[in-house]
Amino acid sequence: MTDHSRPDEFDLIKKYLSPLTQAAGGAALLSDDAAVLPTKDGHDLVVTMDTLISDVHFLGITPASLVASKSLRVNISDLASMGADPAYYTLSLSLPDDGEIKYDSDWLNNFSQALAIEQNLYDITLVGGDTVSTPGPLSITITAFGWVKKEQEIKRSGATAGDLVYVSGTIGDAWLGLSALRGSQIEFEPAYLDFITESYQRPQPRIDLGKRLSGVANSAIDISDGLAQDLGHICMASNVSATIKADDIPLSNSARKLVEVNTQLMESLISGGDDYEILFTVPTSLKKNITRLAQELEIPLTQIGHIEPSQNDHLVTILDNKGTKIELASSGYRHF
Repeated sequence: MTDHSRPDEFDLIKKYLSPLTQAAGGAALLSDDAAVLPTKDGHDLVVTMDTLISDVHFLGITPASLVASKSLRVNISDLASMGADPAYYTLSLSLPDDGEIKYDSDWLNNFSQALAIEQNLYDITLVGGDTVSTPGPLSITITAFGWVKKEQEIKRSGATAGDLVYVSGTIGDAWLGLSALRGSQIEFEPAYLDFITESYQRPQPRIDLGKRLSGVANSAIDISDGLAQDLGHICMASNVSATIKADDIPLSNSARKLVEVNTQLMESLISGGDDYEILFTVPTSLKKNITRLAQELEIPLTQIGHIEPSQNDHLVTILDNKGTKIELASSGYRHF
């Protein structure tokens, strides 16, 4: 008979998490109170942390493998937006005692195997963390560490009036994916349905782009809370304002068809979040560099607006094709 019970804390660490540390000797297979990691000459260490909670950041029914993928990738995306190479991460895993979903040996096996795949894909290694029981819900906190060449990190606070605003990839597919998973009445083409659910559950960190933007972009952020809100974060940190054109925001072909049928969808795509594309600003003089970079990386990099001097009454202005200001009901996801 197969035992589907959850192992105790020490067996859990030994069986599922210790193997994920083998590439980092300083982690001591999680047998010490802390890891001792080597420094890297000529580089600074970039540190980020995100907490994902069941039925807040992913649906509770999401398979363990996809929970693992998203939890690690959203942190790697933060590193990418600052131009950093992923190196290490710590994991705090709070597992519910009871509930419809059994966080047992099978769940832990699928979760740890998926982390192993992600580690290999993004060249990152587990070096520590914590495991606890909780009344619920499932909570996963990851702290990720990455290397960036000394004084070459890209911050939110560097945008300057006159900069051009760019975004990678397409916007809104993840929001549509979440809508589909929640049983939206929107009719999606079968092939597109797979694409949008993948966009929501397994975002693609733009590591190569982030590294190439180092020394080129004045500011950058990854889009987690929604394009409008995250651009507002850049503006607030940089003490500037921004104007973008809704028609210039890049959409996938299927998303654009949906907007043509229902123009109200555009507001949701702008503010929906979970895109994990990189939003960045560059001086006008470097416009050709961005065009060349898009070709070399084979990633769409689309100019959607520009940065202006600070205006006290607003951070981000969004214009329609007639130049009329679009008022969003919500600029994006808010944690509180």
